[in-house]
Amino acid sequence: MTDEGNGIIRLRSSDGKVFELTESAAEISELLKDSPREEDDEVTEIDIVRVASQCLEKVVEFMKHYDEEKMKEIPTPLGGSTFNEVMDQPWYQDFVSDEKMDRDMLFNMLSAANFLGIKPLLDLTCLKVTFQITGKNAEEIRELLRLPELTPEEEAKAREEHSWIFEEA
Repeated sequence: MTDEGNGIIRLRSSDGKVFELTESAAEISELLKDSPREEDDEVTEIDIVRVASQCLEKVVEFMKHYDEEKMKEIPTPLGGSTFNEVMDQPWYQDFVSDEKMDRDMLFNMLSAANFLGIKPLLDLTCLKVTFQITGKNAEEIRELLRLPELTPEEEAKAREEHSWIFEEA
């Protein structure tokens, strides 16, 4: 690299689509930060075989925006009773809004953030899921998370071992 952080990173999705971002924007990802680069190369190409293009496009959008406007750290305890109370930055609210991101994409983003080691994106998607399951009963959570139905024996064992899960809100 000529100047630290000025190189270009090209990410190739599992279905072959390529997305570009600056090295400085890519630094948020532990996987990309630790990827080998040639000293004199201005462009580095990295295959991201576990992430499809539709999802990787959103991940790159997040990384580019984060490079311009850092996301505030999500407090623990949360300090709010709704997603928008906890995440008060409009761009990040909008990024994971129900209108912009369906359930499947949200979970794909969560998985991609985990794989790529992008803590702020992982935190944001986990926060969104947290508020999606808050106040739901066990059956509603099972449906949201698309978990298989338990056999009567499995349910009886789960109710015995984890009775708090089955309590009505």
